[in-house]
Amino acid sequence: MLAANGGKVTNVRRVTYVVVDEADRMFDMGFEPQVMKILDSIRPDRQTVMFSATFPKQMEALARKTLHKPIEVMIGGRSSVCEDVEQNVVILDDDQKYLKLLELLGIYQPQGSVIVFVDKQEHCDELMKNLLRNSYPCMSLHGGIDQYDRDSTM
Repeated sequence: MLAANGGKVTNVRRVTYVVVDEADRMFDMGFEPQVMKILDSIRPDRQTVMFSATFPKQMEALARKTLHKPIEVMIGGRSSVCEDVEQNVVILDDDQKYLKLLELLGIYQPQGSVIVFVDKQEHCDELMKNLLRNSYPCMSLHGGIDQYDRDSTM
Protein backbone atom coordinates (compact mmCIF):
# COMPACT_ATOMS: atom_id res chain seq x y z
CA MET A 1 0.00 0.00 0.00
CA LEU A 2 2.80 2.39 0.78
CA ALA A 3 4.42 1.77 -2.60
CA ALA A 4 1.14 2.55 -4.37
CA ASN A 5 0.77 5.74 -2.33
CA GLY A 6 4.18 7.27 -3.00
CA GLY A 7 5.44 6.14 0.41
CA LYS A 8 2.87 8.22 2.28
CA VAL A 9 0.79 6.80 5.09
CA THR A 10 -2.92 6.74 4.34
CA ASN A 11 -6.05 6.45 6.42
CA VAL A 12 -7.47 3.02 5.56
CA ARG A 13 -10.89 4.05 6.92
CA ARG A 14 -11.33 5.78 3.55
CA VAL A 15 -10.90 2.51 1.63
CA THR A 16 -14.12 1.35 -0.01
CA TYR A 17 -12.86 -1.54 -2.16
CA VAL A 18 -10.45 -4.26 -1.01
CA VAL A 19 -8.89 -7.02 -3.10
CA VAL A 20 -7.28 -9.96 -1.30
CA ASP A 21 -5.41 -11.88 -3.99
CA GLU A 22 -3.77 -15.27 -3.41
CA ALA A 23 -5.40 -15.40 0.00
CA ASP A 24 -4.57 -19.08 0.47
CA ARG A 25 -0.86 -18.42 -0.04
CA MET A 26 -0.84 -15.48 2.37
CA PHE A 27 -2.49 -17.57 5.06
CA ASP A 28 -0.23 -20.56 4.37
CA MET A 29 2.74 -18.23 4.93
CA GLY A 30 1.31 -17.13 8.29
CA PHE A 31 -0.01 -13.69 7.31
CA GLU A 32 -3.58 -14.33 8.46
CA PRO A 33 -3.27 -12.13 11.61
CA GLN A 34 -1.89 -9.22 9.59
CA VAL A 35 -4.55 -9.50 6.89
CA MET A 36 -7.27 -9.71 9.54
CA LYS A 37 -5.88 -6.65 11.34
CA ILE A 38 -5.91 -4.65 8.10
CA LEU A 39 -9.45 -5.78 7.24
CA ASP A 40 -10.64 -4.95 10.77
CA SER A 41 -9.30 -1.40 10.47
CA ILE A 42 -11.06 -0.70 7.16
CA ARG A 43 -14.60 0.67 7.13
CA PRO A 44 -17.24 -2.04 7.52
CA ASP A 45 -19.27 -0.96 4.46
CA ARG A 46 -16.37 -1.74 2.10
CA GLN A 47 -16.68 -4.11 -0.83
CA THR A 48 -14.20 -6.98 -0.50
CA VAL A 49 -13.21 -9.54 -3.10
CA MET A 50 -11.03 -12.52 -2.29
CA PHE A 51 -9.20 -14.64 -4.86
CA SER A 52 -7.63 -18.00 -4.17
CA ALA A 53 -6.38 -20.82 -6.38
CA THR A 54 -7.53 -23.27 -3.74
CA PHE A 55 -10.29 -22.76 -1.24
CA PRO A 56 -9.90 -25.21 1.63
CA LYS A 57 -12.46 -25.29 4.43
CA GLN A 58 -10.26 -22.98 6.55
CA MET A 59 -10.36 -20.35 3.78
CA GLU A 60 -14.12 -20.77 3.43
CA ALA A 61 -14.58 -20.15 7.16
CA LEU A 62 -12.41 -17.06 6.95
CA ALA A 63 -14.34 -15.77 3.94
CA ARG A 64 -17.63 -16.24 5.76
CA LYS A 65 -16.21 -14.35 8.76
CA THR A 66 -14.77 -11.41 6.81
CA LEU A 67 -17.08 -11.07 3.81
CA HIS A 68 -20.66 -9.80 3.82
CA LYS A 69 -23.01 -11.94 1.69
CA PRO A 70 -20.16 -13.75 -0.08
CA ILE A 71 -20.67 -15.22 -3.52
CA GLU A 72 -18.42 -18.10 -4.52
CA VAL A 73 -17.41 -18.55 -8.15
CA MET A 74 -15.82 -21.95 -8.63
CA ILE A 75 -14.14 -23.22 -11.77
CA GLY A 76 -13.66 -26.98 -11.65
CA GLY A 77 -14.12 -28.92 -8.45
CA ARG A 78 -13.02 -27.77 -5.01
CA SER A 79 -10.30 -30.36 -4.79
CA SER A 80 -10.55 -32.10 -8.13
CA VAL A 81 -7.99 -32.04 -10.88
CA CYS A 82 -8.90 -31.78 -14.55
CA GLU A 83 -8.65 -35.24 -16.10
CA ASP A 84 -6.90 -33.81 -19.19
CA VAL A 85 -4.02 -32.38 -17.16
CA GLU A 86 -1.07 -34.58 -16.33
CA GLN A 87 0.83 -33.58 -13.19
CA ASN A 88 4.30 -34.83 -12.30
CA VAL A 89 6.62 -33.97 -9.44
CA VAL A 90 10.37 -34.37 -9.75
CA ILE A 91 12.64 -33.34 -6.86
CA LEU A 92 15.98 -32.01 -8.13
CA ASP A 93 18.90 -29.87 -7.04
CA ASP A 94 18.84 -26.38 -8.56
CA ASP A 95 21.73 -27.11 -10.92
CA GLN A 96 19.82 -30.07 -12.44
CA LYS A 97 16.50 -28.34 -13.08
CA TYR A 98 17.16 -26.63 -16.42
CA LEU A 99 18.50 -29.76 -18.13
CA LYS A 100 15.55 -31.77 -16.80
CA LEU A 101 13.18 -29.10 -18.12
CA LEU A 102 14.76 -29.36 -21.58
CA GLU A 103 14.37 -33.14 -21.42
CA LEU A 104 10.69 -32.84 -20.44
CA LEU A 105 10.03 -30.21 -23.11
CA GLY A 106 11.45 -32.63 -25.68
CA ILE A 107 8.86 -35.16 -24.55
CA TYR A 108 5.79 -32.97 -23.99
CA GLN A 109 6.10 -30.04 -26.42
CA PRO A 110 5.36 -32.15 -29.53
CA GLN A 111 2.07 -33.13 -27.85
CA GLY A 112 0.92 -29.51 -27.42
CA SER A 113 1.34 -26.51 -25.16
CA VAL A 114 3.35 -26.70 -21.95
CA ILE A 115 3.07 -24.45 -18.88
CA VAL A 116 6.10 -24.07 -16.61
CA PHE A 117 5.65 -22.49 -13.17
CA VAL A 118 8.50 -20.72 -11.38
CA ASP A 119 8.78 -19.11 -7.96
CA LYS A 120 9.60 -15.48 -8.85
CA GLN A 121 8.90 -13.00 -11.64
CA GLU A 122 12.58 -12.50 -12.40
CA HIS A 123 13.06 -16.27 -12.69
CA CYS A 124 10.21 -16.33 -15.20
CA ASP A 125 11.93 -13.76 -17.43
CA GLU A 126 15.32 -15.46 -17.03
CA LEU A 127 13.88 -18.85 -17.96
CA MET A 128 12.14 -17.38 -21.00
CA LYS A 129 15.44 -15.91 -22.27
CA ASN A 130 17.23 -19.23 -21.77
CA LEU A 131 14.50 -21.18 -23.55
CA LEU A 132 14.48 -18.73 -26.46
CA ARG A 133 18.28 -19.15 -26.75
CA ASN A 134 17.61 -22.90 -27.07
CA SER A 135 15.01 -22.27 -29.83
CA TYR A 136 11.94 -22.98 -27.71
CA PRO A 137 9.12 -20.59 -28.61
CA CYS A 138 7.80 -19.26 -25.32
CA MET A 139 6.29 -16.28 -23.53
CA SER A 140 6.64 -14.97 -20.00
CA LEU A 141 3.50 -14.29 -17.96
CA HIS A 142 3.50 -12.73 -14.48
CA GLY A 143 2.12 -9.84 -12.46
CA GLY A 144 4.95 -7.49 -13.48
CA ILE A 145 3.72 -7.45 -17.08
CA ASP A 146 1.00 -4.95 -17.98
CA GLN A 147 -2.52 -6.28 -18.54
CA TYR A 148 -2.55 -5.76 -22.31
CA ASP A 149 0.62 -7.84 -22.75
CA ARG A 150 -0.69 -10.52 -20.37
CA ASP A 151 -3.90 -10.76 -22.39
CA SER A 152 -1.87 -10.99 -25.62
CA THR A 153 0.24 -13.79 -24.15
CA MET A 154 -2.86 -15.75 -23.17
